[in-house]
Amino acid sequence: MSDFTDEDDALLSELGVEVAQKKAASRTPREERIIAGFEEIQRFYDEHGHAPRHGEGHDIFERLYAVRLDRLRELEECRALFEPLDHQGLLGGDVALVSAADDDLDDDALLIVTEN
Repeated sequence: MSDFTDEDDALLSELGVEVAQKKAASRTPREERIIAGFEEIQRFYDEHGHAPRHGEGHDIFERLYAVRLDRLRELEECRALFEPLDHQGLLGGDVALVSAADDDLDDDALLIVTEN
């Protein structure tokens, strides 16, 4: 439909059909790469049920994602970019983050940490 003319538009109007305009890609390649990285963190959260954590006892990918998430939280431009995508609350305080020091806590103590 790249040859859409005014006549086509008039015909569709008479038929009562509205044509939605396609939005041009508004993201830069850098933004697309940043979003892809954030989506990896979201997949980690979905698979493991928690935000990625720091600490030598954790998988290397989890630790990399934790560093990436920390950096994304610091960058205001990233926060603005991800707010509509952040359905898990990873950028804000909505997700309970348990530090490596909290690994030694028992179940009751962990519940208190995650409820705050």
